[in-house]
Amino acid sequence: MKRFLSIFMIFILSVLPALADPLPLLDDYAEDIVIPYDESDPSAGVFSYSYRYPHVDENAEGGMGVYVFFSELLDYENEFIIPMIQDAYEGSDTSTVVTYTITCNNDDYFSVLIRTEKNIPDHSQVTWKGHVFSRTNGMNGATYSLPMVLGILSPDENDEWLQEYQTEKVETLVRQMVWSMIEENADSVDYSGISEETLAASFFPSEDFYLDDNGDPVFYLQPYDILDEVPEGTDLFTFPITLEDILDEL
Repeated sequence: MKRFLSIFMIFILSVLPALADPLPLLDDYAEDIVIPYDESDPSAGVFSYSYRYPHVDENAEGGMGVYVFFSELLDYENEFIIPMIQDAYEGSDTSTVVTYTITCNNDDYFSVLIRTEKNIPDHSQVTWKGHVFSRTNGMNGATYSLPMVLGILSPDENDEWLQEYQTEKVETLVRQMVWSMIEENADSVDYSGISEETLAASFFPSEDFYLDDNGDPVFYLQPYDILDEVPEGTDLFTFPITLEDILDEL
């Protein structure tokens, strides 16, 4: 009997797909650009742009899609964003610092949270952007939306009506769930700048999220979307909700 069970387990393991290891990381895509507008005149201002992005092994299982995304992002920043900022604020001190945090790196998903801090004349702002990549059914250079993570929309779905329907359905639900969390925690967190109208206007759950270590979504609100004045050091407003809880309500 034991021999039969052993053979049976070996057979089962042999037909199951092999689990992938976490995506291996290579040296970051990183550059620190510092350019004086006029080297002979320090008062003419300095342009500064520093970025750090994850560099995954493109040859690893599920790595190509992430590799293509950040390669294209870097091309876009170097060819468009950096020259645009440099030209727009010539003669003034400006700085941009881009960093990242890997929030999920498991067999199914790779997720990062990008933080961008911009300092331009008379204005400073920090923004965040979450990105989610599928390692098993991903698209080169493209991220996963919430309906795709939930499995209610295929990444190769071309029916625009179905895309809009599924997206609107899940966004309406998640906004309701986040609003309930805001009401429940109003005594411990200052949510005075948030209303249901604010959520409808500035919170898009299908894109405004990243995944945690367990592969569950963490939704976020940008501080500048809900606060009239954003104190220095203000972090994201985050709302973790499990995939199971969302699917139970759909």
